[in-house]
Order: sequence, then C-alpha cells, then structure tokens
Amino acid sequence: MKVAVVGAGRVGLPLAAVSSRYFDTIAVDVEEQVVQKINAKEGFSEPLLGDYLKRYDLKGTSDFNTIKDCDLVFVCVGSQSPGQGYSAKPLTRALEKMAPQMVSKGQVLAIMTTLPLSAMENEILPCLAEHNVTEQILGICYNPTMIALGNAVKDFEHPNYILIGESNSSAGQKLQDFWRSVVGQAPRIFRSSLSNIVLAKHILNMALVLKITLMNTVTELCEKANGDADLQAEILKSDPRIAGPKMFKGGLGYGGTCYPIDVEAIRAECERLGIPTSLADAIKEINARQVDRTVELIESFGKKRIAILGVTYKPDTSIVVASQPLEIAQRLIKENHEIMICDPKGLDEARQQLGNSVLYTKDPSKALAFGNVVLLGVEWPQFRELDSKSFRKDQIVVDPWRMFRSNPPDCTYIPFGIGGEGHR
Repeated sequence: MKVAVVGAGRVGLPLAAVSSRYFDTIAVDVEEQVVQKINAKEGFSEPLLGDYLKRYDLKGTSDFNTIKDCDLVFVCVGSQSPGQGYSAKPLTRALEKMAPQMVSKGQVLAIMTTLPLSAMENEILPCLAEHNVTEQILGICYNPTMIALGNAVKDFEHPNYILIGESNSSAGQKLQDFWRSVVGQAPRIFRSSLSNIVLAKHILNMALVLKITLMNTVTELCEKANGDADLQAEILKSDPRIAGPKMFKGGLGYGGTCYPIDVEAIRAECERLGIPTSLADAIKEINARQVDRTVELIESFGKKRIAILGVTYKPDTSIVVASQPLEIAQRLIKENHEIMICDPKGLDEARQQLGNSVLYTKDPSKALAFGNVVLLGVEWPQFRELDSKSFRKDQIVVDPWRMFRSNPPDCTYIPFGIGGEGHR
C-alpha cells in the first residue's frame, strides 16, 4: 500500500512518520519551509518524531501530483476558527487542489481534519462531487485523531480505539486494513456513517473538557470545605460509571491548540441548533477562573519576585498556545511584578509572546534562587524531581498540581485542592 498524508503539521507529520514505518509514505504540504524541515529531519520538539523521520526516511514534498499513485490519502489540514470552533473552508480548499490527482478507482480519501457537525453533508461531500472525486475513487472515510501533543507518535501506534466513518464498506475496510497493520488486533475499531463519526469526535471532546472542568471545581470545593481533591478523584475513579483514570487531576485549566477551540465548537453548534449555550459558557468561565484565582492568590502576597516553573500548556511540548501559566505571567506583568520563567522546551515560544518583559531560564535552580514566590505551573518531570530542600524557608510555593504533597518544602506551601491542614 502506498500512502500520502496531505498537511504535515502537528497531526499529519506524526501520522506520516508512523505510516512510513509500515508503508511507502509521502508527506505533502504547501509550505516549502515545512517540506525542507521534513527532509532535513531535524528541529522537531515532538518526542520520537525526529528519530522516526531519520530511521524510516520519510520524504516531504509540495508536489500534489505525488498523491495520484497513492492507495490511501489522509488529509490533516487545520480547521480551527477562533470564535466558531471549526471551519471546513481550509479543507475544501485543500480538496479542490487535490481533486485532479484523485482519479484511481482503488483510492480511499481519509479525512482527519476536525469538522463542524454539518460540514460533511453540506460542504465536504458536495465539494468532492462537484470536482468528480466521488465517482473516481473507491470511497471517502472520516478518521478523526485521538492523540495528545507531546505523545503523538506513541498515540498513533498505540491507540485505545479507532474511529472510521465510511461512505461505503469497501473504503472503510481498506482504512481498517491500514490501521490493523500499524496497531495490530488489540484496539477496538468503531465503523459507522460519516456523520455519526463526525458527531462522535465532538462528543468525545466535550467529555474530555467536562472531565477537566469537573476536577477543577472539585479542587476548589475541597479547599473551601476542608476536603482532599486527590481522595475525591480516587473515589470517582473507583466508580465503574465514571470510566478511565486520565485527566482526573485538578489544577490549572486546559489550554493548547485543541480544547479551547473544542469548547468554541460546542458553543457554536448549540447556538446553531437552538440549544442553550449555558454549558459551554460555564466551561469557559470555570476554566478561566483558574487563572483569576491563581493571580488573586499571588497578588495577595504583595510585590514579590515571582518564578514560574513551566509555561507550556502541558508537559512534553513546546506549545504555549492558550497556556494558563503564560496567561498568569501576562496578568502579573501588567501589575509590574518581576518574573522569571523556567521551562524545558517552551522558552522560544514564550519569548515570542512576552518579549523582554520577563527573565528566562531552563535551569530550575536559577528560578528558585530568583523567586520569593514560586508557581509550579506545569507538571514537567524535571520539576517533580526537585528536592523539596531546594526551596528556601522564606519562599511561598504555590502548587496547583500537588507535586510536592508527599514531601512538602519547609516554607509556606500552598497546594490547590487540599483544605484545612493541607496548607502550611
């Protein structure tokens, strides 16, 4: 099987790298800079990506003619539209460019791009029909990803399940055969109509952000009611009706390139369908509150030098898009605090946002020497491994993730989600 991946971004490139381990694969992108970077095989922060590019010799190209001979063509172009969630327009533009090369009766077009609920029926299928793609190829599939940035390569190779929406069973089977070659027989594959899998992607996103929001509400409630957020999470995880241990961790709110847009998408779809948007509004409000209450807490200490350990939106990535630690820094800058940021991978992107208004370091010891107040913004392993004796007795340590709960530093230690004697 010969495979093409159109759109070599944060999703498409890890997919192409994994596919190249098993199949003859080409990565196609309109940006020459992206193509050159792929062929140079270096400069990638996503774990394992650079190694796979070198080991399996994936090639990049901007020549769309290369997809003509491919049996399976994935499309992974971006679709995020701030304020609306997702838009199908970037995908339809890509499909129009691809259409002249989609001419083989054995080809399957597999769309990974996240779509608005109505877009498949109202925009994508009409676009493909207008350009005669529907009649020319074997079929169309919708194959949304369930990967996490910072773990994308592993998530593609070891998924919990796979979703396939299909225009016909032959197309769905061909895509299923591809995935079985990559992941083996263990993960369950759900196959259904195109529209049903588009809906499934939105429902999964909604459940994930609700899970995070629930635990942040639980965390604050525990502080006020002398509770213990970690105990509450253990109880919830023990209930079979509330499946899965991931994300049962109260702390700062969600950020990154997906969840904030997912919430906008949920709101936009509810508004379009005449459903009250109060749930999506509440999710946004509760998530934003994690920034508000953290800033209020730090401000209550007066004008102090503040060290923020971690500024990416999560560990194991360089991405600071919609990062709450970054937003906290921006808010504190406006109040004229002196700030030093420490992060293993995110300093370059943070510098683009904050410029010279803060100090930067990759060395946690320098950050701890600088700060009177220390905010543990991100659960980087490097920070969790710090000796609690590294903190000074005169410091105030704010720990939203309770990283030092089992061995708290001998200073003013404020973990989120633990009431009563948890603070000291």
